[in-house]
Amino acid sequence: MTATDDITHGECLFAIPRSMLLHPGNCSISRVFEKDPLKSKSGWAELLIALMYEYTNPESKWKPYFELVPNFKKLDLPMFWPKNDRDDLLRGTGVSEAVNRDLDNISTEFHDVVLPYINRHKEIQWHGTLHKELKFYKQMVAFVMAYSFTENSQDWEEQEEGEGQTEATPPMMVPMADILNHVAKNNTHLSFEKEFLKMVATKDIRKGEEVYNTYGELANWHLLHMYGFAEEYPLNHYDTVSICTCTCMSCHVLLKVQCHMTMIDASIIL
Repeated sequence: MTATDDITHGECLFAIPRSMLLHPGNCSISRVFEKDPLKSKSGWAELLIALMYEYTNPESKWKPYFELVPNFKKLDLPMFWPKNDRDDLLRGTGVSEAVNRDLDNISTEFHDVVLPYINRHKEIQWHGTLHKELKFYKQMVAFVMAYSFTENSQDWEEQEEGEGQTEATPPMMVPMADILNHVAKNNTHLSFEKEFLKMVATKDIRKGEEVYNTYGELANWHLLHMYGFAEEYPLNHYDTVSICTCTCMSCHVLLKVQCHMTMIDASIIL
């Protein structure tokens, strides 16, 4: 998204009514979830079932939204790479290990939680059989990973109450907001309010500049894992490097041995 005119700091670029957010509470099968809430380890199962239903339903009111999102067959997150490529190209980043855990958890949740729930609720009128395929479920997981938003329960009310602890809520899909790209030095921020979600400029944006949101203070390995991209060095000032404790210990032992050998060599020379 590019600014077609100058935008001033604090200006609202657009607002999305909460009625337009896609989540289990306002999807076409929300009554099923109300009568039989589905708990899962990930906390995403209800949203994923809702997405599978709306995506495969030709009469869904969300059909125009799904027509705007990228083709799921072209998703390029590491979870869709061949395992050998993932292990070789991402060695030392921690991404490959995280993806392998994800894939195990996705398969387990699909077969042990999601499919039994779907089979139990015969009142859901599915269109086709895609919803019974693990591959399709994995694509929905990737969609949620890359495009969803999560708000804290106090985002819009904490100033009113000023009490209680912040709780994370399940993710939701936010049409319009999810088309903005991410950079660490973003120029907008999604503000969660009682009636609307608003994209607000965090600095002046000149005409012709791209409008960037932020997905959080994320290192490149996290961006690659969750969203399938990374920022070029040194643009991401949140980037980090993980070093295994065993590597540090090995270097420490090696350094001690080298120092000891140096002392021995010195004593022989003397």
